[in-house]
Amino acid sequence: MKSMFSLLPVMIFSLGLAGQASVRLYNKGNKMAGKGDYQKAVSLYTRAIRLDCFFTEAYYNRGLAKSKLKDYTGAIQDYSKAIEQEPLFAFAYNNRGSDRKELNDLEGAMKDYTRAIEIDSAYSKAYYNRGIVRFVIGEYSSSLSDFTNALRLAPDMTDAWYNRGVLNCKTGDPAGAIFDFSKAIALDPGFGKAYINRGLAKIRTGRKEEGLKDIDKAKELGFIVNLEELVKE
Repeated sequence: MKSMFSLLPVMIFSLGLAGQASVRLYNKGNKMAGKGDYQKAVSLYTRAIRLDCFFTEAYYNRGLAKSKLKDYTGAIQDYSKAIEQEPLFAFAYNNRGSDRKELNDLEGAMKDYTRAIEIDSAYSKAYYNRGIVRFVIGEYSSSLSDFTNALRLAPDMTDAWYNRGVLNCKTGDPAGAIFDFSKAIALDPGFGKAYINRGLAKIRTGRKEEGLKDIDKAKELGFIVNLEELVKE
């Protein structure tokens, strides 16, 4: 899961004319991004940067917009520029990590998430994102630790409960998985995949009737479920 789109605002204080123009362009870029017009936002951020090449927030927000446009290489370049100007920019490290992951640079993503956590030990999203990468590469114990830390800091993170549940299924802890899927469902009662996985975990632990109720609930939510194929997995 990628970090949520979160723009950094900037106010105009005692700036020269070029600085004020740069901030106005930047704020217009934020408005366009807020409306979902990321191409226009990129253009406005670029104009702001031309007027002020040290505008860290403009590089960062342009990176966010480029990421939305799936220009991951361009986004990484912008995050890197923001980090160059502000070495303790945890958000930029986290988002650069997410775009590196999109390009299958899992080692680079891991390093960026780790650096974000080093800068901000309470950065729940960075723990979660690193947990996903560790899950993908098979570092299950470390992944579990990251998901648990993310949930300690942000207990309403539905995806972290769900993915920790999937991990618990993978590592042979069905009771833990059922607990985690239940937490995800409590936060999002329409989370069909959580019902399916909780149902399977219950069936595999001998609670067939309860498990089938969860499968039926997923079907009610519009999911097509082939129980025989799922049980074989």
